[in-house]
Amino acid sequence: MNERQGGKAPARNLAGFVLIAAPSVVVAVLLVLAVPYYAGASARISSLYTSLAAPADKNLAADVEGYRRSGHRDLAAARLYLLRQAEAETSFDNQLGAITFPPAPDVHADLLIAADQKRIKLIRSQTRAKTIRQLQSFDARDASAIAAVEAQAAMIRRDLGLPAAGQGLY
Repeated sequence: MNERQGGKAPARNLAGFVLIAAPSVVVAVLLVLAVPYYAGASARISSLYTSLAAPADKNLAADVEGYRRSGHRDLAAARLYLLRQAEAETSFDNQLGAITFPPAPDVHADLLIAADQKRIKLIRSQTRAKTIRQLQSFDARDASAIAAVEAQAAMIRRDLGLPAAGQGLY
C-alpha cells in the first residue's frame, strides 16, 4: 500500500469512465432506434413511390384522354395536352430521383427515368408538328415509348412488393 493514500484504495479516474461510457450509451440508443426504422424502410419506400405514382397517373390519364379527344381535330389543344403530359412526367421523374431505393428497384428507377426522358423528347418533337396528320404520325412511336415506361414501372412495383399499376403508367 502506498503511505500517501493512507491505506485507501486508489481513486478511479471518473472523467475517463464518462468519456467511454457516454458515447457507448448513445451508440446503444441509436442502434435500438435504428432497428425498427430499418425494418420499416421497405414500407416507407413503397408508400413514397405510390404517393408519387397515383397523382402522376391521374394527371397523365386526363391529359392522354384530352389528347385522344382533340388529336383528330384541334392541333393547338392536342399540343397543349402533349405538353402537359411532358410536364407531368418531368415532375414525376424529379420526385422519383429524390427517393433512395434499395439496390433492385434503384436500377429500375433509373431505367424508368431514362424511358420517361425518351418519351418526353418524343412528345416535344411531336408538339412541333405543323398538321394534325404530322402530329398523329408520332402516335405509334408514343405507344411504344409508353410501353417501355410501363415495363420499368411494373418492375419497380414488383421489386417493392406492390400490385400492378392497373390503368396508369406508374
